[in-house]
Amino acid sequence: MIREINILTGVETSRALTAEEQAKADANTAEEIANAPAPYIAKRREEYPTIEECVHAILDDELDALQIKRKAVKDKYPKN
Repeated sequence: MIREINILTGVETSRALTAEEQAKADANTAEEIANAPAPYIAKRREEYPTIEECVHAILDDELDALQIKRKAVKDKYPKN
């Protein structure tokens, strides 16, 4: 079912999708699922050092500490 609203009158109606519309919706959903990042990627992104932290580590010559932090996150959320 799809909801449609007439922008002139504000009247809302519902109707069934045509076979073509349903096929297109199914294809879009399948594409979104296929292109979705793996779960570990989102979790890693949240915990990785920020760009600002990386820049400070580079400027302060603390790359070893930065790599330790990154490795801890990778170990916590492996690729599987």
